Amino acid sequence: MTTLDPTISLAPAPERRHRGTLSAFLGHRTAVAGGILLLLVLAFCFLGPLLYGSDQVHTNLQAARLAPGAGHPLGTDDLGYDVLGRLMVAGRTSLIVGVVAGLIATAIGAIWGALAGYAGGWADAVLMRIVDTGVAIPALFLLLVAATLVTPSVWVLAVIIGCVSWLVPARLMRAETVTLKERDYVKAISVLGAGRLRIVFRHLIPNAIGTLMVNLTFQIADAILLVAYVSFLGLGVPPPTTDWGAMLSKGITYTYDGAWWLILPPGIAIVLVVCAINFLGDGLRDAFAVRGRR
Repeated sequence: MTTLDPTISLAPAPERRHRGTLSAFLGHRTAVAGGILLLLVLAFCFLGPLLYGSDQVHTNLQAARLAPGAGHPLGTDDLGYDVLGRLMVAGRTSLIVGVVAGLIATAIGAIWGALAGYAGGWADAVLMRIVDTGVAIPALFLLLVAATLVTPSVWVLAVIIGCVSWLVPARLMRAETVTLKERDYVKAISVLGAGRLRIVFRHLIPNAIGTLMVNLTFQIADAILLVAYVSFLGLGVPPPTTDWGAMLSKGITYTYDGAWWLILPPGIAIVLVVCAINFLGDGLRDAFAVRGRR
């Protein structure tokens, strides 16, 4: 009777790869810490307003700029809004804009870069020269110009940021596609008669999902910072909607009055979220690198 070696895994190869990827990610302590911190921030911004009710629509000038204390754990701002409640709704705006803008930028960049890399020749040269020209123009400048032409609501701001941030993902996807198109399976399906669009959308982009996922995390972090920049300059979402950058901009006005509670909470929130997302991206990069080696 044949005895199976217990050290040999009977799991399919894809399952073993997924386990290896998960193990590598969980072994990255800063990435796990970043993921936990990000979950806590999401719960704070989206579930917090349900547990901590505060009026973020009507102003109350009689309660303006109250120091932290009973009834207002983080004090109030210059219009009488509770800072803790304001921090929650502002974070919701920043996170929504960051995630939507990151998804748009990654999607556009993935399609553009995959088409350029697979086409090659003059088409690749033309498409990538457009990317190079766009990279030469600062994204913040393009964003400020766009924000002065249209009213920057939450969704409009997300679309604008996504449309000015796709250049880096396009470069990454183009480099990945140049490597992938030389693989045997791509050549095989090409010989079998698969069209170029089918190869790009069904085989090249899905097989570059690791690179795209890592880049998505950094795109979200960059988008959150861009929202803060634009709002700090006074071109963010109109009130009563707010975000962390707008809160920070207002707080700077009262720096010399000692109103530290108008500056530290949004500033710390921006730093923590961006660091958490970057740590998460580092962990995903290392995890997918382990998967690629296996």
